[in-house]
Amino acid sequence: MNIIYEGNVGRVVFTLAQGDIFEAKVESIVNSEQSDFVLASNSHSISGQINQRFGQTVQPELDLATNMEVFRAGTIVGTSGGGVFKRIYHAGVHEPDDWPGESGCSTYAQLLETIGSCLDQVLQMAATEGIESVAFPLIGCGVLGLDERMLVLQFLHALEQFDRRWTGDKSLHVWLVIKDQRQMASVLHQLIGLLIEHREQTVAISVQRTGVPILDRFASNLGQRSDANWAKWQLCRYAELALEIMCFGLGRATDPAPTPQALFTEGMPATFGTVRDHARKFSALSPDKLKDAWGASFFASVLQNKDSADALETLTSQRNNLAHGRITKPAAQIEELMLQGLQLNNWEKIPEMDGELQLADWTPWVATSSSPTGLIGLFERWQNKSIRYLVPETGETFTVPHQMVLTS
Repeated sequence: MNIIYEGNVGRVVFTLAQGDIFEAKVESIVNSEQSDFVLASNSHSISGQINQRFGQTVQPELDLATNMEVFRAGTIVGTSGGGVFKRIYHAGVHEPDDWPGESGCSTYAQLLETIGSCLDQVLQMAATEGIESVAFPLIGCGVLGLDERMLVLQFLHALEQFDRRWTGDKSLHVWLVIKDQRQMASVLHQLIGLLIEHREQTVAISVQRTGVPILDRFASNLGQRSDANWAKWQLCRYAELALEIMCFGLGRATDPAPTPQALFTEGMPATFGTVRDHARKFSALSPDKLKDAWGASFFASVLQNKDSADALETLTSQRNNLAHGRITKPAAQIEELMLQGLQLNNWEKIPEMDGELQLADWTPWVATSSSPTGLIGLFERWQNKSIRYLVPETGETFTVPHQMVLTS
């Protein structure tokens, strides 16, 4: 095991190493898995090696935890570590029949977002379970084809967000272990670039206020200088969040108003494409079928505008190009696409047209966490007994039981 770098990201101790993840001096490791959680039979993957080394104990634990069912992408299952590690965290990053990039399957951008969710969940689970160290591989950068440079940016972002939210006393030691020499060289090139870039070479984006607190807090993060590709990704993410606001706002104005259970499949996140399709359907309704609700008339006009629709379509392709390591437009052009696709310059005029925004009335599309900070989250997905919400500016998720949503 060759330690390339060790340093701190806040209270997180970050180690970059080249070698075999099974040789990392850690209490737990992460396994990238399909969401059926059946360990691989080959010896070339981490899953296959876990099967060969610890399969007799680990696979029965996975079967018991999943009841041998296929879970949704983004599910994490923890097992024992075969006597070598305290825990193994199995990240179900895609469903068995869903191979990103193939026709009818998830996009690379959706895969990268799912992996970001998995990174955050593993960090939270490790901290909650008292695990002091965890080693990650380059999730999704093998046969799934993600660009390792974007994965590293996603990985560092997850560490920063975790550190901001973490209230524990101990440090968490997080390793990123890379076996392939070519991938290590690519990652080092990315990290060195981040270290030596002058501030004038990095990118900061200034997005005007919309009057929607959730969006404006997320926009404040765009003002922090960062790697150009990460700034582009965050611009696309901002557009995705704004599109969710538009979809949920139009949904509230529809008579009868749909529930999350009616629009989205159980366990499936509210992805860019799905949200856009629902928003377009709502916007195509005749005005007499839309109730008076904040933003509804404006959102409908934006989504029916051809130039806006074309801009959002181009943003979708830019998100996928970023995740797959393809050439993308400059950050300034992506920002222009976002402004055009959302008609962002007109958002602050919405209160003049449709009254005042009262997010408390947006249940169940918006909820407030029960934590002392009372963070506001957007609908992310629903499960059998609860709805999960995402706090965009922190990446934090929280769940609310269905009954509490209905009675709030």
